[in-house]
Amino acid sequence: MSAPTNRRTAAQEILLAAADLANAGKRDFTEWELTVAAWRRDNNRFGLRGFEGAHPDHKRVMMEIMGQSKKDNPVRRRFIEKTKPNYYRLTDLGAAEVAAIQRGPEAEATSSRSPGPIYVAIEPFVESPPFRAWLKDKDEPRSWLGAAAFLGLSRNTANELNDRMRAIETAVRRAKEWCAQADRADITRGVHGGSRPIPLAEIEQLQAFLDVLRSRFSRQIEAIRQKEG
Repeated sequence: MSAPTNRRTAAQEILLAAADLANAGKRDFTEWELTVAAWRRDNNRFGLRGFEGAHPDHKRVMMEIMGQSKKDNPVRRRFIEKTKPNYYRLTDLGAAEVAAIQRGPEAEATSSRSPGPIYVAIEPFVESPPFRAWLKDKDEPRSWLGAAAFLGLSRNTANELNDRMRAIETAVRRAKEWCAQADRADITRGVHGGSRPIPLAEIEQLQAFLDVLRSRFSRQIEAIRQKEG
């Protein structure tokens, strides 16, 4: 059983548990498998009260991934996605976050770490038509529909809006960190390439684009946030 790291939150430990399952070859895993994996990481935190060493507490784990009021919920943050009832999967953004958690703030930077998960997480935003159009014409998008398309909104709820913006910011932050640690001016799918390099300048412009959307469509954003999330 892995020794828990006290500095890690419950949500981070569950994300690491999801990575344990993915690394064991489980592309999709059940919520019960996730519960057991989290309990194996930290039985005091995720064990059934009074029987911590013998039985996992399924409700305790589910509280972290189903609670819509929890902003660090790994499902809300798009680190873990629900693929069908009772089944989940670690996302590429989640894999990038796992790498950041495992490195920790004191870890030595290394240029050999594969940027693949980070690349896959940020590529859809960099290649999205609204962003590409904005790079050519700073008046784009001219309507909220273009902004919503970039954000990938389907329900226009406060939680979905906030979570989507946070996912983009996380992908940008992880990409910039990798470029800085690897001393690179771009990021590719693999350490040695194999995909269109995404320049660091475009990654920084992606954050600027998100800021433009916040300012240009502040009225629409505020209206959505006034709804019940």
